[in-house]
Amino acid sequence: MYNFLENTLGIKSLIKRQFIVYGFVALIPTVVDFGLVYTLTEYFSIYYIYSVIIGFVIALGVSYTAQKNITFKNKSEEYVPQFSIFTAISFGGLFLNIIIVSILVEYFLIWYMLAKVIAQLVIYVWSFLANRFVTFDKYQ
Repeated sequence: MYNFLENTLGIKSLIKRQFIVYGFVALIPTVVDFGLVYTLTEYFSIYYIYSVIIGFVIALGVSYTAQKNITFKNKSEEYVPQFSIFTAISFGGLFLNIIIVSILVEYFLIWYMLAKVIAQLVIYVWSFLANRFVTFDKYQ
């Protein structure tokens, strides 16, 4: 994908290519998360809150693995500290998401789904930069 972005689209900057790949790679854990929540709730009759928790935890592992290996091509074997930082950044993103959506809905009267999209864009940029310059830079 990096070659396509550089050779076909002319994107030479590594950070710009990583930013784009980060977004595409994020689709993998998103599909895993939604798929697990639906499957566990609908087919295994697990309470939906438990399904959401299970989906989030498993998608977090998938996201870490995919971003580490595909986006950042990180070779570090310091898995525990690296995953801990990745997890903290993910929970920070979840917290920011809740705050942003709440403010947009409660104070600016924006429809909650539009607020979620806006929040997700902010969190996407924040989580990319945090993971790029902290999680996968520190343990290179």
